[in-house]
Amino acid sequence: MRAFLLFLLLLALLALVWSRGWRPPDRYNPWAPLDLRAPPDPFLHYKLERLAHDPRACRAALARAGARFDPLPDRRGPGACGWTDAVRLRGTGKATLVRPAVVTCPLAATLVLLDRQVLQPAARQIYGSAVGRIDHVGSYACRNIYGRAGAPLSGHARAAAIDLTGFVLADGRAVHITAGWRAPGRAGAFLRRVHDRACVVAGMVLGPDYNRAHRSHFHVEAGGWGYCR
Repeated sequence: MRAFLLFLLLLALLALVWSRGWRPPDRYNPWAPLDLRAPPDPFLHYKLERLAHDPRACRAALARAGARFDPLPDRRGPGACGWTDAVRLRGTGKATLVRPAVVTCPLAATLVLLDRQVLQPAARQIYGSAVGRIDHVGSYACRNIYGRAGAPLSGHARAAAIDLTGFVLADGRAVHITAGWRAPGRAGAFLRRVHDRACVVAGMVLGPDYNRAHRSHFHVEAGGWGYCR
């Protein structure tokens, strides 16, 4: 009984301070808008998931982070393919994409976070240079996983996945996943650090050690809670 009364008292106290305008810092508030410029907080994946249901908030978060993008109308078909709440992403606010990519807005937000929180710190620490360009071989493609008949629909079929193949530093040096993944020295160390830390911000990352189909790239998706292989 005493514990129940203490619980009621605590609820009343919280209701009082909330009614007077107190809010926890955004980092500890799961309902605060996601700031893509801030370090990841304990509620990052929950906030990213919320962006999938709030297109306006998602585009606003991209704009605040300095990302270069153009909103796209929804596309239905063929079949179950297409996209909802997608943008044509040209740059993350730090690095440019080798060519614009059609991605869902939550995936665009994930790429902004990946660049700011993973790529740039790793490149500065290992190479002493920033990442200037992100190379990829495409995002949207209407196909099943591995292109196999009867397999589930790929994340690419909803513009919810992108395949990254390498990175070009601001000083012109290039780091390609195909050549660098198992290379000794800085290239291998950089790529493995990026892969290992990417799931802090991404829902899924599949790399060269996952299977032969991914030996040349990092497959990155937004949805999920951090699955790295």
